[in-house]
Amino acid sequence: MSHRNRILAALCVAALPAAWMAAPVEARDEGAATLRVEVASFRNAKGTLNCRLFTDAASFPDGEGVRTLRARIDGTQAACVFDGLAPGAYAVAVVHDENGNVRLDRNFVGIPSEGYGVSNNRTYAMASPKWDESRFTLAAREALVLRIGLRY
Repeated sequence: MSHRNRILAALCVAALPAAWMAAPVEARDEGAATLRVEVASFRNAKGTLNCRLFTDAASFPDGEGVRTLRARIDGTQAACVFDGLAPGAYAVAVVHDENGNVRLDRNFVGIPSEGYGVSNNRTYAMASPKWDESRFTLAAREALVLRIGLRY
């Protein structure tokens, strides 16, 4: 192995612990928390419930988040369970994806045409939900249940 390749290999190995520790969502010990998001009041059972978990305000609520789950709607309710979470601040955005296109559809003026909601149930007719109003904190080993109502 050349000197240059040995240096590159050493840098890659040295970076592994830092990359492992940088992941805020995955808890790697018995301190892992669980979040169950329960959603009711669907106007129909078409499509799926899409749940997105966020760890910061930068992309909330319309971004990709750090983890996305999809759940089948059973009658008028559905739930998503996020396991193995590290303690910290989070927010959740949910969408009733009636047509299965994996996004929140909007009408011609930008108002959502599918059901949506966020943690702490602070939604607005003419503005996006705010991170500061939607965030919550998970403690180590906590099993938190959030109930989110949909706004259509």
